[in-house]
Amino acid sequence: MSGFLEKGLSDVPEVETPKPPPPRARLLSELVRLIHDQDPDELLRDRFLCRGGGLLLCGPTGVGKSALAMMCAILWALARECFGIIPTRPLKSLLIQAENDDGDLAEMRDGVIAGLGLSEEDAKAACDNIIVVREDSRTGHSFFSEVVRPLLEAHRPDLLWIDPALAYLGGAAGVQEDVTLFLRTFLNPLVREFKCGVVIVHHTNKPQSGREKSSWSGSDFAYLGSGSIEWANWARAILALRGLGSYEVFELRAAKRGARLGWKEADGSTCYAKLIAHSKEPGVICWREADPGEIKTGGRPTSFDADEMLELLSPLGLAAGEWQKAAFKDCGIKESTFHRQRRALAKQGRVLKSKLSGKWQPITKP
Repeated sequence: MSGFLEKGLSDVPEVETPKPPPPRARLLSELVRLIHDQDPDELLRDRFLCRGGGLLLCGPTGVGKSALAMMCAILWALARECFGIIPTRPLKSLLIQAENDDGDLAEMRDGVIAGLGLSEEDAKAACDNIIVVREDSRTGHSFFSEVVRPLLEAHRPDLLWIDPALAYLGGAAGVQEDVTLFLRTFLNPLVREFKCGVVIVHHTNKPQSGREKSSWSGSDFAYLGSGSIEWANWARAILALRGLGSYEVFELRAAKRGARLGWKEADGSTCYAKLIAHSKEPGVICWREADPGEIKTGGRPTSFDADEMLELLSPLGLAAGEWQKAAFKDCGIKESTFHRQRRALAKQGRVLKSKLSGKWQPITKP
C-alpha cells in the first residue's frame, strides 16, 4: 500500500457524495478555434498555458525556484513578459507555499522589484494583484478541501501557484497512483471549476554527479521532475531549471510545448532554452538573462574558447551535427556546451546559418 493511500486518503470523509455528470460529448465540427485576444482562456502566449491547464516548473533544490516564481508572478501581474514568456493580460496570482516565512517572501518581493527597477506605481499594482499564503501542515485531500478550495472561492485568481508539490502531495512522488490522485482527482476539478491555470513548483531528481545529465536532449528534459512520469504526462507545459556546473548560471528550458513561446535563435530558428543567472547586485534576490561566457565549471575557467570552435568551420561551412562532432573530437567539447557556444557565436555575428545549404558558415569581417 502506497504512502498516499495510507496517509493522504485517511482524511477523506467516508460519506456519500453526488457523482459529477459525465463529460459533454460534441461533434468535432462544433469546436471553435479562437486566436489570441479572442480567447478568454489563454493565459500565456501562444496557448502555452490556458485556464484549466497546468504548468510544471521544476529545478534543483535551493537554486531559487521560488524567487523565479515570484518574478514571473510580479511581471505577469503587470502584463509584462518574463524571459520571453508573455501573458495575455494582467494576471492575478494566488501563491500557496510552504517553505518561506513572511520575511523570506518580503525579501524576494523587494529583490525582484529592485532587480527589475519597477516604479513605485508598478510595484504597488503588481503586489495588489498577488495573494500569498503560507501552509505547511495539510496534505492530500485536506489540503485541497480545507485550503485550496476556500482560497479559490475567496480570491478567484487567474493563476494558482503551488510551491512545492512535495509539501502537499502526502504520498510518494514516484508512485503513479499517488501522483494521479493528487493531480487529476483532487487538483484538476478545482482548476476547471474556478477557471484558472495552475503552476506547480517541483524538485528535480538528485543528480548523480552534482549536475544534471549532460547528454539529455530535446524532449528528455520533460522528465527532469522527481518521481513518477505522471508529473510530465499531466503537465500542459513544462519549464525546467537545469544546473550547468555553476552556482550562479542556469539553463531555463521550455521542455514541453516550448515552441509555442516563440523563442528564437540568432538565425531565426526555434529556440528552447535560455541562460539565466542570479542578480549581480549584493543582497538582491532576482534573476536575469546571462551570457554564455559567464558559465563556469566548479569555479574553474573552461578549457577552450569560442575561437577553437570557429576555427573548425571551413569557408563552405558545416552542418550543425558535423560541426558538433568535430568540436567533440578535436576539442573535447560536449554537445550541450557546443550548442550554447554556437548560439553565442551567432548572437555575436561571427557565424551564420545559410538559408540555402543549411550549413553554419564563418562571417569574415572586412
